[in-house]
Amino acid sequence: WQELLSTIRQTDAECWIVTDEVGLGIVPETRLGRFFRDVQGKINQLIAKEASEAYLVICGLAQQLK
Repeated sequence: WQELLSTIRQTDAECWIVTDEVGLGIVPETRLGRFFRDVQGKINQLIAKEASEAYLVICGLAQQLK
C-alpha cells in the first residue's frame, strides 16, 4: 500500500480507489479475520488521509466525508 500511495503522489492524473468498508459489519470470528479487518481499516484511513475527497457509499447513496 505504501508503494501505491507513493505512485499516486507522483502522478498528476485523477485516481479513484474503491475499497470495502470493513468496520460496520459483524466482528469476524477468527483471529485472522479480525487482523484482516483491522489492517484493511488502517489502509482505508491512510488512503483517505491522502485523498482530496473521500466518500462513503451506502445503498447507492454517496456521502461525502471530506
